[in-house]
Amino acid sequence: MLMRCKKKWCFSIVAIAVFMFLGSFNFVKAEEVYEDKGVELNVHSKKSWTVKFNNVVDSNTITAENIFVLNEDGGKVPVELQIGSEGKTVIVTPLKSYDYEKKYKIILKDGIKSKAGKKLIKSAKLDFTIRNKEDEYKSYTVCIDPGHGGEDSGYVSPYGLKEKSINLSVALKVGKMLEEKGINVIYTRKDDDIPWNSNEDLNYRIGMANNNNADYFVSIHCNYSDNPSENGIETYYRNWDPISQSLGKAIQDEVINNTQGRNRGIKPALSEQEILLGTKAHAIMVNLGFMSNAQETNILADSDFQYNAALGITRGILNSLNLSDNTKQKPTISSIKNISETISTGSSYTLPTFVQATMSDGSVRKVGVIWNNKNVNTNTAGTYTYKGKVAGYPQQVMLTLNVRGYSINSNVVTIDPGHGMGRDTGAVGGVVEDEVALKVGLKVGSILESHGVDVIYTRKTDQRSNGMSVNESLQKRVDVSNAAGARYFVSIHCNSFGNAYANGTETLYNVGNAESKKLALAIQNNIIKEVGTYDRGLKDGNWLYLVNNSKATATVLTELGFVTNSSDVAKLKSDAYLDKYARAIANGILKTMGKI
Repeated sequence: MLMRCKKKWCFSIVAIAVFMFLGSFNFVKAEEVYEDKGVELNVHSKKSWTVKFNNVVDSNTITAENIFVLNEDGGKVPVELQIGSEGKTVIVTPLKSYDYEKKYKIILKDGIKSKAGKKLIKSAKLDFTIRNKEDEYKSYTVCIDPGHGGEDSGYVSPYGLKEKSINLSVALKVGKMLEEKGINVIYTRKDDDIPWNSNEDLNYRIGMANNNNADYFVSIHCNYSDNPSENGIETYYRNWDPISQSLGKAIQDEVINNTQGRNRGIKPALSEQEILLGTKAHAIMVNLGFMSNAQETNILADSDFQYNAALGITRGILNSLNLSDNTKQKPTISSIKNISETISTGSSYTLPTFVQATMSDGSVRKVGVIWNNKNVNTNTAGTYTYKGKVAGYPQQVMLTLNVRGYSINSNVVTIDPGHGMGRDTGAVGGVVEDEVALKVGLKVGSILESHGVDVIYTRKTDQRSNGMSVNESLQKRVDVSNAAGARYFVSIHCNSFGNAYANGTETLYNVGNAESKKLALAIQNNIIKEVGTYDRGLKDGNWLYLVNNSKATATVLTELGFVTNSSDVAKLKSDAYLDKYARAIANGILKTMGKI
């Protein structure tokens, strides 16, 4: 099917490139047969097209011969072909704007293959016509949000400069520049006289954007730090929203280019930045500098800086409008499943910042959620209910948190394939650590289950897209194990070092815990015997987050080998050796449990 992701087209190609096109031109050679998928009108002059496959593509087949754009004369238009991070999408972007009111066609040829060598599509073409210059921007709505206001001054510099004043000054300049381009601009405030109180602030601002069906929501703020030397500009985006990320990057790049400020980069939204979670629009927050830095405060107060910052924000928005297509009706949220979680007393738990929603077009998306109560107390056993609000969804989302007293189940073992959650990807060398850990972890679990052990996995799939920080992913692993009352917690990893000669296997354990040492020794000795790696011995693991937070009787972490050593990598790449690693670990666990 052919999907549009707001001004950026998405081709969803399943099996044989099923995507919706209409119409045709006569400038394709007669002997070439293309599946004609139609005509799209009123296309943005900077339109990027995203072709989505259901398999990882072979990058060697993503070439100008297999994917290209033709103009009315049949000549090729210079485009950039970029493979998405997940390997299943190709973004086709013109190197310069298409000509207004001209006709083009994008061609996909059947030479595109998957990594497995299979053809992914039949040759196909889509015709499209670029809109006229006057219509380029007028169909868009952008909500500009000057942070704080009224009695809420925001951060205040040591010299009395108020953040709310800087935010408003820059915001009004941005709005004026956008309006001059024909864009419909909505302001959450245009002066310091705001009609809502502090308790209504968040809902009022979100409501302004949602009620006006804004395409983009741009919140303008300044920063603050206890360290007076901190400085620079940074932009936050919703980490489950790729258009938000692209918008954030475009604005950050342009603001830095126009102000020459220190570039602190773009960052996923923090849980406390709820303003970015509640809007239906693609939302970002730009922080223009630090009110706590005396030198930077003087810069923030300068009218030239404010103008240049506004110009950068405006250019970033204009450069990104082609990502968002509002000419088709947006899918709405059909349903959101309520959530039930079980943890043990004393565990750390953070309410999720997003939930999975089923959309009216059948797709599943992550959407931001704002909870009625942010306080989570796990010290007392019981059942606790939280109510969440999602933009564009009339019903409440319910989260039930079951907190139960902790008790050890002697037959439960947690297998933790290291890394592979959110931004925690592990080491990369001749192999990728989280991929090896997952393969071995699943094999270990299967062997244990065949011996009647109840196995809990911290993950059974690649979870890199879930947006967790490293600390959040570590706590999630511990919570999963603690909730199950696991007797043993076994974490599987690979090692890495700058010196390629470093090699071998080592196992870290809880020094001072006799059963942890016994388990670690059994696993370590079995791997050395079964796999034949160099024996680096047992190591002190008392510094590990897992060791300090797991309630299991014994927690160990084994480093199979070095991803930076050719000899170890040869084993870590081999399915036969991965079986040996798994068998050695499983037998070490079973021996310590007294099952063999």
